[in-house]
Order: sequence, then C-alpha cells, then structure tokens
Amino acid sequence: MANNINFGKIYDSTWWGVGVTSNNINWGKSYLDLAGGGDERFIISVKTDNAGTSATNQFTLPINTSGITQAFLYDIETSDGQSITGLTTGTTITFPSAGTYDIFISGSFPQCYFNGVGDKDKLLDIKNFGIYALGSTSQERAFFGCSNMVISATDIGHFENVTSFTNAWFNCSSLTSFPLLDTSSVTNFRGAWYGCSSLTSFPLLDTSSGTDFPLSWRNCTSLTSFPLIDTSSGTSFFATWEGCSSLTSFPLIDTSSGTSFNFAWYFCSSLTSFPSNAFDTNIANNYSSSFSFTNLTTQSIDDILVSLVTSGVSNGTFDQSGGQAPSATGQNAITTLLGRGWTITTTA
Repeated sequence: MANNINFGKIYDSTWWGVGVTSNNINWGKSYLDLAGGGDERFIISVKTDNAGTSATNQFTLPINTSGITQAFLYDIETSDGQSITGLTTGTTITFPSAGTYDIFISGSFPQCYFNGVGDKDKLLDIKNFGIYALGSTSQERAFFGCSNMVISATDIGHFENVTSFTNAWFNCSSLTSFPLLDTSSVTNFRGAWYGCSSLTSFPLLDTSSGTDFPLSWRNCTSLTSFPLIDTSSGTSFFATWEGCSSLTSFPLIDTSSGTSFNFAWYFCSSLTSFPSNAFDTNIANNYSSSFSFTNLTTQSIDDILVSLVTSGVSNGTFDQSGGQAPSATGQNAITTLLGRGWTITTTA
C-alpha cells in the first residue's frame, strides 16, 4: 500500500474531526490523532444563522484577558478551508454562506468569554478541548448562556490551574453530560452549572479545593443522582442544589466546614431519602428553607434532626416542608434544639 506523506499544515477538510479517510496522510497539527495521543486543537462547531449579534454567515469568538497567565496568540482553520493566523484578540469569522461549520484553534487560547451575550446561541458543540484553558486561572462566565451547546469532546483540555468556575457553564441547558475535567485547583464553583437543566448525571469531579458552592447545581432539574464529591473545604452552600427536582436521594458528602445551608435543597421536590449523620460534625446554624418543598420520608427528617442535635450547634434556624412529618424520635430532637435556641419548622 502506498502512502503519500506531507509534513505540512492540515487543510484537508476530510481529515478534520473524522480521522484519515485515504492513504494521503498529512502529518500536520493533528499528528497526535494517529499516534493515539489526541488532537491538541480546540475544536468547536457553530451554526451561523442561529440568533446572535453577528451576521447570519458569521461567528464571533469572544475572549477575556482577565485571569490568564499566558497571552492569546492563536491560529484558526475552518472546515470551509479558511486559515487565519497570529490572532491576539477575539475575532469574527465570515463564512461564504449561512450554515454549520467547524472551527479549529491552535496556539495559545486560554479562555472563551460568552458571558450570556453575543453569539452564544451559535455555539453547538465543543468537539475537542485540546489546548483550551492552558494558561488560564479563571473560566468565569466562559460559556455562560450557551444554551445550544453540547460537549462531545472525549479529552479534558488543560483546566489543571483554573481556580474559578464561577458561572462557567451557566444555563448551558442542552448539556446532557459533563466531562471529567481536572478541577483539582478550583476553589470557586459559584453557579458553575446553574440552569444546566438537561444534565441527568454528574461526574465525580475533584472538588477537594472548593470553598464556594453557592448555586452550583441550582435548577439542574433533570439530575437523578449526585456523586460523592469532596466538599470538605466548602464553606458556602447557599441554594447549591435548589430546584434539583428529579433528585430522589443524596449522598453522605462532607459538609463539615459549611457555614450556610439556606435554600440548599429547596424545591428538590422528589427528594425522599437523605443520609443519616449528615450534619454530625457541622458548625453551621443556618438551614433556613434548606429542606422546604422536599418529599422527605419520616426516617430522613428524623435522621436530619438527630444529626443537628449531635452537632451541638445552638441558635440555629431549620425549615422543612413537604414530605412526611417527623416521628417521636424527630420530635424529641426538636425539643432539644428548641432548648438550644433554634427555630424549627417541619411538616406537621
């Protein structure tokens, strides 16, 4: 079998994203695909005539220079054969006609910044992370509002030095799954997956550095389960799982450093089962509306109340509504908590 090998750049659109389709092998930027090492380009798919601020045959790629440790300097190739080099700012790409195109980004590209505006609805798919996030410490609002976007990428990019995921995937309502990215350095997960209403499951991400979890999974209405992530450093859990209306049970995660749980499981209307001993070592006293509009069983509400007694914390607030009332065991716990200055509301 004859092989014609070219060591130059890749421009053959039959190669991009689909592998080799002939014996004319081009050892350009994607040589890693053949070696089994993965494509290092950041690859996205866009539909130019979706709603946006650019023309119906254009796509604007937004960037943010805040929170980066290396400058933007990147090249673009497109599935219609364009090549744009030496870019240092965001750019608008003009295509010959309205349609769906792939965009291949190489070089240094630390962060997108859709921020809920611009051409957010034109982004359809992250097909490969590649060099994305290398040189980034913040992904704040990176894909905020990209409601048509899915992630088909099987690689994990370069998120290892990112410390902020604040609103990074906010309202990415078409996401049905999320990749196992390296989030080991992230401290702020505020609103990270808020409104990702099509997510049905979530990976066991490394959240061991996380301190801020407010609103992180709020209104992830299709989540049916939640993993045993490490939240031992978390201090704020305000409305963290609020509105996760398909969750039926919850794992025994470590929230012992948490200082606030107000609205944490508010309107988790299918939540029936909650683990015993969940708050035994907690220091928080704010559970205002934390279990309002849930569907907890008597056993679960009993276990929660007993666990609050075990914590030894005084002068707190706790609210539960919906589901079943506590038994005599739970009522005895309530009596103890009231004696410690707590305000308690439960299902009658």
